[in-house]
Amino acid sequence: MDNVSSYNTNLELVRFYVENTDRNIFLTGKAGTGKTTFLRDLAATTFKRMVILAPTGVAAINAGGMTIHSFFQMPFGPQIPDDVRVIDSADVVIPFASRNIKKIRKQKMKLIRSLDLIVIDEISMVRSDLLDAVDSVLRGLRHSDKPFGGVQMLMIGDIHQLAPVAKQEEWELLKPYYKSVYFFDSHVLQKSSYISVELDHVYRQADKDFVDLLNKVRDNRLDSTGLAMLNKCYRPDFKPDEEDGYVTLMTHNSQVDDFNEDKMASLDTKKKIFHADINGNFPENSYPTKDVLVLKVNAQVMFVKNDPSVEKAYYNGKIGKVMDFDDDNGTVMVRCKDEIVKVTPVKWENVEYVVNEKTGEIEENVLGSFQQIPLKLAWAITIHKSQGLTFDKLVIDASRAFAHGQIYVALSRCTSLEGLVLRSKLTSRTLTPDYNISSFLCDMEKKNPDENQMQSDKERYEYSMLIELFDFKELDERLAKLFNVVFENKNIFDRKVIEKGFELKSVIYNNVVTVAQRFKKQIDVMVAQQSDVENNAVLQGRIIKGCEYFKKSIAVLEDIRTLALDTENVAVNNDIQEALVALSEVVFVKNRCLDIAGKGFDVKDYLRVRNKAHVDFVFNKKDLKRQELKMSKEDRLLYNTLMDWRKEKADDNNVTQVQILPKKVIEEIVRNKPVNRSDLKRIAKLGLTKIKKFGAEIINMVLSSQGFDVVEDKKKDIDSDILTDTENKTKELFDRGLTIEDVSRERGISKTTVENHICKIIQKGCMDVRSFVTDDKIELMKEYFVECRDPSLSAARDVLGEEYSYFELKAVLSALRAGKIIDY
Repeated sequence: MDNVSSYNTNLELVRFYVENTDRNIFLTGKAGTGKTTFLRDLAATTFKRMVILAPTGVAAINAGGMTIHSFFQMPFGPQIPDDVRVIDSADVVIPFASRNIKKIRKQKMKLIRSLDLIVIDEISMVRSDLLDAVDSVLRGLRHSDKPFGGVQMLMIGDIHQLAPVAKQEEWELLKPYYKSVYFFDSHVLQKSSYISVELDHVYRQADKDFVDLLNKVRDNRLDSTGLAMLNKCYRPDFKPDEEDGYVTLMTHNSQVDDFNEDKMASLDTKKKIFHADINGNFPENSYPTKDVLVLKVNAQVMFVKNDPSVEKAYYNGKIGKVMDFDDDNGTVMVRCKDEIVKVTPVKWENVEYVVNEKTGEIEENVLGSFQQIPLKLAWAITIHKSQGLTFDKLVIDASRAFAHGQIYVALSRCTSLEGLVLRSKLTSRTLTPDYNISSFLCDMEKKNPDENQMQSDKERYEYSMLIELFDFKELDERLAKLFNVVFENKNIFDRKVIEKGFELKSVIYNNVVTVAQRFKKQIDVMVAQQSDVENNAVLQGRIIKGCEYFKKSIAVLEDIRTLALDTENVAVNNDIQEALVALSEVVFVKNRCLDIAGKGFDVKDYLRVRNKAHVDFVFNKKDLKRQELKMSKEDRLLYNTLMDWRKEKADDNNVTQVQILPKKVIEEIVRNKPVNRSDLKRIAKLGLTKIKKFGAEIINMVLSSQGFDVVEDKKKDIDSDILTDTENKTKELFDRGLTIEDVSRERGISKTTVENHICKIIQKGCMDVRSFVTDDKIELMKEYFVECRDPSLSAARDVLGEEYSYFELKAVLSALRAGKIIDY
């Protein structure tokens, strides 16, 4: 059992496919065939950048990974497929990926883009819509139309075990799009080619006759003779001796709790209570045992973790009996057959995957821990929680079995027919398989690769990675997207920027994209002559020369740094920055790949460098060069006067300069030189509020620049012109130093109403948001709202955390709108 791989050639086959191809893999097998052991070994040894995910918290803790929902920050509930468009809360039609990608933070995006392999354990419990949601997010984040965005998937599980859960109302939403809830009916797997590998050798059962019976149950081949053999274990009145250590499997938690409580109540022995030490974030639904664990001498218990010490005295699922407590050091003495095990508290950890910013490696960050005696009462446990466990003596009470696979799971927990007792008779009806699974099993046999396919898949993978190296389609598309923003807004960009855009697009297409297409044909010829890419000397020589040529050719994109792309138009600037970041990352990664392949192409080296480049990439906002306006000496003097005045006003009011006046408005003032309020009203985007507030000062600066005397204007209470009466009353109280609670009491209105007043006053530019929200929170919220372009406060709180109140979120959103930082 310690070295499963050496005994199972199918596990070696899976290892080969993980290490040498990008094919998606479904690894299945009967209970006890070593799937979990293989996963632990793979995680410790593979060169690929991988994460382990699972559908539930308990499964994730046991597998040493994260839940699917947590890793991809997905909401619970039905996931409408990406190829079906739906309407969100803002009445905007958007696909699934767009709704969820905006919630994923930058560091998580980098991690996802750098992955080679995702392992999903307990795949049988993953619903079809959830797997499609994973595919959707991966394709969106990795800018790839390949299944799962080009990430290799290793899906591990036994489809004969517990099925995914879909409530009736959830299935009503999903059934128009899905044949069944099973993962294999997901759209992504229906469209993609994957291999299936089934493990044959069973390590749990040593009884050959029992193994054959289990296989027949699993494959719907159980005849009347086999059913009769199983029903020989039917003993409805069986009462095991307390010393025998029988475990009873039941279908429902309530049954198990009642059974164990009755057993505990019957013991008149020494009792001790153990309290778990819980630190950080460790969700209650992931607790491996009770946080308040009550044990008695002679209580039947089960270990819920493998012994982490070198002694390996116990394993997950081992049954024993409490013998005594050591009050001095908080340990429990447990007898397991003929040995006494001293049990001390052990620790479970709740982890998340992060990228180490220094090394670029994927690491586990511990979010929280749960330390407790690794025991639970075990006269009875649920069938669900028995998955993966082994028992020598087992009583099955499955009279209330309701989900497909529960009977098989229960039977397969036992090591032999001799140790099995049935409380209710089995019938052909209780063992009837699910039609969808039967259909899938027939198809699965066609997906089992032979040796010829193994070699061809390896060569195809090497070839595809080489073609990817010289594929510049994404670079061309990112360049086009950047300059499409420029062309669509040509009225705000200098003519030289537009001309350079046309020039660069032409150069990249003619000298890079077109040449790469011809170069691919040369590669195809050389691969046809010798398919082993890494050992093809002629091909390697051409690769080295190709890398040198294309690296020089894409260097022309450095000219983009010299272009004045930065504007004060928030929407355009956001589009420009988004497009420039995407282009810069593609160029950065491509240059790293060309550098390493320029020394000779090796798939492992290529993957290592490519994926680490995604992590290392950092965009410098200084790469956005500001536009400089050409003007006469006199106009430049007025422009500088207005800009200095804007800065002074911004400093006085503790706001950004663009909140006073956008640069484009100042440029319009310089061009048109307004000398009265009528002239000001003709200035684009200079609204009545700004005219009331700054009009007199602007006119005086213009008049002064023309050599005229300025006229002093009586200062007015600007705020009173802009705010409503009720807002004015609220603001006056704040100006006197009252708090939100004070204002609420003083005015006899609710706290929520006061907060709404504040947000409106902030949005009108008459109150500083920093009076209510700290600078560090403002920066994070600003980053979120600018990047996500989503005004939903609940979505923002899901991403940023509960420490951000709805009032704080709304206040910052109002401030960003006031300063035209956002325009939605």
